[in-house]
Order: sequence, then C-alpha cells, then structure tokens
Amino acid sequence: MKDVSNKNLVILIEAGIFAALAFIIALLPKGIGPIKAELGMIPIVILSYRRGLKAGLTSGFLWGIIKIATGKFTMLSVLQVLVEYIFAYLVAGLSGIGSNKLKKWIQSNHWKKAMATVVWSTLFAVVIKYFVHFIAGVFYWGIYAPEGMSPYFYSFVVNGGAGLATFIVVGIIVGFIIYKSPRIIFPEGLNEIKK
Repeated sequence: MKDVSNKNLVILIEAGIFAALAFIIALLPKGIGPIKAELGMIPIVILSYRRGLKAGLTSGFLWGIIKIATGKFTMLSVLQVLVEYIFAYLVAGLSGIGSNKLKKWIQSNHWKKAMATVVWSTLFAVVIKYFVHFIAGVFYWGIYAPEGMSPYFYSFVVNGGAGLATFIVVGIIVGFIIYKSPRIIFPEGLNEIKK
C-alpha cells in the first residue's frame, strides 16, 4: 500500500512540475497576431505519454490553475474563465489516451507506428482543446469580431489557426524529443531501445 501511495505522490509531483514547465514555456513568443502555437502543451503531452491520461489531465488542470493564480489570463466572466482556463487546459492532457500504445510501439521498435500514435493522440488533444476555445470564442469573444463578420467564423479563424499551429509545432517537437530520447516517457526505465 505504501508503494502505491509513494508512486501516486511522485506522479502528482511530476504533474505539478510539468504544469509549471508548461506555464514557463507558454510565456515564450509563439506566433504572429492572434494565431499562436500553444508551446506549453509540449510538457503536458510528454507527461501524458510518460504517466498516462489521468496524470496528463491533472497536469493540464494545474497549468490552468497556475495561469489564473499568476494573473496570466483574461476574464470576461467567471464561466468564461472556467471554460477557457480550467476545462480547456485540462483537456490538453487527453493525449495520454495514446500512452500505452506509444510505449508498446517504442518497446517493439516500431517507430513509424510510434510516431503515428504521437500524431493522432496529439491531434485529439489539440482538437478538443481548441474546440473548447472555439465555443468560448463564439459566446464570449464574438463581440470582438470585425464588423460584418460572424462570431462563428471569427472564432473558427482565430482558434482554428491557433489549433493548427499548435498541432504542427507540438507534434513535431514532441515526436522529435521522443525519438531522440525515448526514455523520457518510461519513468520506470527501459532496458534497451533500438532505432
């Protein structure tokens, strides 16, 4: 029982560290105009692969909490903050649904399948995260759409562009990191990985 609680504590500490890292990385310049890649997703996705879905969701949640606690957010309403800074950041950890498959493909030296898993699971997390932002964009940010532009179209352009940029950048960087240093997603260690 003690080993399980120690392991859970280690996972929770890692989730906090990766959330803090996500917050710091997200402060870097990352785009042009309103379309920006969310670089903070990189550590969240890596942790999701390393420790699984639950840890990824926890780290994403903590990332949102850190943003709120540090004042690095825009508040239009309490519900908007909950949607965009709690729920949207929480779902960044959904890439953890591919954790077991990714580890299996790496251990069996199937790198094409491993990279395909990175692509589809990162895409899944990004699509859900930016769908949440799209909905918030329609309901909360739509009033800022240029005159004559539908709030739906405005939100789609801004959030769709940011989601696409995030998917491309995060997918490439995470795929590269895992290919060059696959041990990062094996917290218990791995005997040997061949490329």
